Amino acid sequence: MNGISVFLANAAFFYPIYWLSMLVVRAGPALLHVVFLGHRLLVFELGPLWIEAACCPPGAAAAHETTRNNPLLEAGIVLVTAAIVFFALRKRRAVAGLLIAAIGQAALATPLLRLFFGWRHSAPVIAAACLFAAVLLTGLTLLSSSVTRTFWKRLTAPLIAFCLPLTLFSAALLWLGADWQIVPIFVAPSLLLASLAAICAAAKSNKPSPGTSPITPHLTLRRLAVGLAVTILFAGAIHAAQNVRDRSRQQARTAFLAALPKPAPAAPYPKIFFQRGVNFTAEGPVGYDPQSAAPLLDQLKTYGVDSIALVPYGFAESKQPAIHFPGGMERTEDIEAITALAHQRGMKVMLKPQLWARAGFPGNIDFPDPRQRAQWFAAYRKYLEYYAAAAAESHADIFSVGVELAKMTPYEPEWRSLIARTRELYPGPLVYSATQGPEFETIRFWDALDYIGLNEYYPLPDDLTTTDLVRTVETVQKRFARSVLFTEAGFSSYAHPNRAPWDETPRALAHGDQARCYEAVLKAFYPKPWFQGVYWWRVGTDASGGPEDGSHTPWGKSAMDTVKRWYLRGGR
Repeated sequence: MNGISVFLANAAFFYPIYWLSMLVVRAGPALLHVVFLGHRLLVFELGPLWIEAACCPPGAAAAHETTRNNPLLEAGIVLVTAAIVFFALRKRRAVAGLLIAAIGQAALATPLLRLFFGWRHSAPVIAAACLFAAVLLTGLTLLSSSVTRTFWKRLTAPLIAFCLPLTLFSAALLWLGADWQIVPIFVAPSLLLASLAAICAAAKSNKPSPGTSPITPHLTLRRLAVGLAVTILFAGAIHAAQNVRDRSRQQARTAFLAALPKPAPAAPYPKIFFQRGVNFTAEGPVGYDPQSAAPLLDQLKTYGVDSIALVPYGFAESKQPAIHFPGGMERTEDIEAITALAHQRGMKVMLKPQLWARAGFPGNIDFPDPRQRAQWFAAYRKYLEYYAAAAAESHADIFSVGVELAKMTPYEPEWRSLIARTRELYPGPLVYSATQGPEFETIRFWDALDYIGLNEYYPLPDDLTTTDLVRTVETVQKRFARSVLFTEAGFSSYAHPNRAPWDETPRALAHGDQARCYEAVLKAFYPKPWFQGVYWWRVGTDASGGPEDGSHTPWGKSAMDTVKRWYLRGGR
C-alpha cells in the first residue's frame, strides 16, 4: 500500500473497528458466560465511546468475581480473536494490522490502569499486560510492513492510521470528563510501540507482499468515503441502541421503585442513636443499582451492620469555584431506592455527599481570594441544597453537610449559614465529616451540628495503643458537649496500616494487621458513652475484596469478622 492518503482512508474505519474491539475485550467474557454457562448478566453499558458488561454465576449475591475482571480469560479471548483476524486477512496487512492493533490497545488499557493507579500488581495482571502489548506491537508491525519504500513512510503508517485516531479518541474521553491522567495510559504505549514496529518492518524487504497490488487514488477516495459512511451509520446505530437500553432500564427502574414502600412524611427523626455502620460506595460495574445492591444489604445484616452511608460525588474544579452535580454512578433515584431497601431491612442511612476534586484530596480545595471564595460557597450551597432535599425526600436518617474540606472550614460564618439553610430543607440530624488532625481539632461550628464527625485516620503506634487517640477525640468532645461519630474509619490490608491509615500504596499483604487495627479502635471507643458509632471505609457495591485485595475494604477479610463480633456482641 502506498502513501499517507491510503492510511487516512483506513483511519476512517477506526471508530467502528475500535468500538468492536472494546466489545470483544470489555464485554466478550461476560457475554460468553451468559450464553454458554447460564450466568446472570449484571451490567450491559454502552455508549459512543465505551462498552461494559459483567455477570455473575446464577444465584450469586453480587459480582464478587465478575468475568469482566478476569485477566486470563481476557487474554485467551484476545489471542483467539487476533489469530482469527490474522489468518482471515493475512493478504490485506493494513486492515489486519489495524484490527489487531485495536484489539491489543483496548485490552492493554485495563491492566495498565491497574498497574499505574495503585491496584495490586498480581502476576496474571502483569502477564496479561505483556501479552496485550505484544498483540498491539504485532498489529502495528503489520501496518508498517504494508508500506513499501522508506523507513519514514513505514513509521508514518501506524502513526496516522492508528495513533492519531487514538489520540482523538482520548481527547473525546477528556471532553466527556475522564481524568487527564488516563490519557498517557491510552496513547503512550501505542506511540512507543509504533516506533518499534517501524524499526521491525524496516529490517524486512521493501518489496511488496505477494498478492498485493497498487492502490489507485480512485480506490483510496472510495475507501475513505465508505469508511466515513460506515462510521456515521455505526455511530447512529450505537445511539439508537443506547436509547433503547435507556428506555428499557428506566421502565424496569420505575417498576422497581413503585414496589418499594414510601417513607411517611411525618415519620420522626431520632437525633442521637448508635450506628454500626459501613460506607456503602457505588463501584463499577453495578454502581448504585438497587436490584444488585439488595442481596449485599442482606449479607451486611448478617454481620450486624445496621447503618450504611451512601456517598454521592460532586465534581469540583481545582482553580475555578465550580461544582458539577449530580454525576458519576450515584444516580439520585438509585440513592432513594437503596435508602428504601435499607429501611425495609431495619437499617439506618446516612447521606454523605462528597466532592471529587481534580486537585486530588478535597482538603486541597482552597480559595483565599474573597471574591472566588464567595463564588465557591455559593456553588457549594446549591450542591448542599440539592442533596439535603434528596435526603428529606428519601427520609435519610442523618445527613453530612461536608467531607474533609479542611482549607474551607476555617470560614466559620459561611458554614453556620450553610448549616442553617440545610436545616430548613432537612429536618433530621446533621454531622460534618472532618479530616483527622488540625481540621477536626480546630473546627469552631461543632455546636451548630448534632454530632461531631471524624474521618478517623489518625496513625497508631506499632503496639496499637490508643491512649493518645482517645485523649485527642475526647478533648474536642468535651469542649462542645456533642456526641462523636466516626463518619469514616479504615485501614488498608497491607503491612503496618496503623502508620498511615489512609495509605493504599501496594506492599506486602497483611490482613491480620488490618483486623488488629479494627479491634484496637473498637475496643477503645465502643464503651465511651459519648461515642455513637463508626462507618468503616468501605464496602463497595461490587463486593470487591477477598484474600488478594490490599485496599481499605474489610469485605472478605478477617477484619469483617472483627466487625461482626463487635456489632453483634459488643454490648451496644
